[in-house]
Amino acid sequence: MLSSQLLAFFASPAEFIQRATPQQWTLFLQQARQQGLTARFYYVLQTKQLLDQVPQQVKLHGESGARYAQKQQHSLYSELQQLEPLFAGAGYPCLLLKGAAYRAQALAVSFGRLFSDIDILVPANQLRHVRDRLFFYGFREAEMTDYDRDYYLNWSHQNPPLQHYQRGTVIDLHHHIYPTASARSIDITPLFSHAVSIPGSAFKVPATAHLFIHAAVHLFYQEETHKLTKDVIDLNDLLLEVQHQQQLDFMLEQAALMSVQSAVSNACRVLSTLFANGAAQVALQSPALPRPQPLVCNLLLTMLQGSVASAWFARQLWFVRGHSLKMRWQVLVYHSLAKPANSLQRWFRRLLPGHKS
Repeated sequence: MLSSQLLAFFASPAEFIQRATPQQWTLFLQQARQQGLTARFYYVLQTKQLLDQVPQQVKLHGESGARYAQKQQHSLYSELQQLEPLFAGAGYPCLLLKGAAYRAQALAVSFGRLFSDIDILVPANQLRHVRDRLFFYGFREAEMTDYDRDYYLNWSHQNPPLQHYQRGTVIDLHHHIYPTASARSIDITPLFSHAVSIPGSAFKVPATAHLFIHAAVHLFYQEETHKLTKDVIDLNDLLLEVQHQQQLDFMLEQAALMSVQSAVSNACRVLSTLFANGAAQVALQSPALPRPQPLVCNLLLTMLQGSVASAWFARQLWFVRGHSLKMRWQVLVYHSLAKPANSLQRWFRRLLPGHKS
């Protein structure tokens, strides 16, 4: 069972603690480290006043993770302050996404969260302007082939990652939340029109309902699975926050407006199954939401709860499905042939006399 202990804990922490054996705690800690959730489970234990009920060794692991997560959060605030002058004069909205947005609003999902980069969304017609300004602020693109750079610029939803030459901070600069090479059309105008200002900052953040929609799109319309358990737990916390802020009806309305109902419906089905999420169960009863896709939901649940063999097979299907969604078939065929051909061409060039690495 690939993530059984983690899922059981976040579904019902008190119940898990009462029945967990030393072997289960060991597996739980391994899974928590793999998914970057060590500080997150410690935060849950704190808020639910369960710290005194867990083994001392488990508590120590959580404390260590919490200190590291807190240091990262301070680094995030410091980096955002460094970026303020760059975005302060912008005459267009600049939105924080994902973890940075969660932390900026102090949402429960952000506590204990680890950060690998800062995601920023700007209007597509301002992408080049922002990128050029970031260059002058010390950010640069990593070395990559011309083919890979063209892929980012022409077919993806973001610029190639930008890293600061001194601080090492990585910025993912987005102009959309989904690859433009896809046949699926997602309207992101509502993210800008309903964005919430951050007091004292040039940045804004999407409405909480849009944060959930974005997370659902990222999970159900793409092929990534390396942090699948964390992504599902994030979705669960985000939907509870949507309900707490009384944005559930707004979320369903926006999902239809943005043409992403299937991602939201599938997310609600999975959250209802794994966590008995009350908000998900309410949403699934709404006539505004289409029925979940059984095959898609079962694939994801198999990756989380199936045997090693069935989970591996489900991941392969998920990978193929994700790429078929991200690219129109013409682009997918071209990319499947052109990328290996490009790699082979570069390999032959290195064999030529006089070639400089």
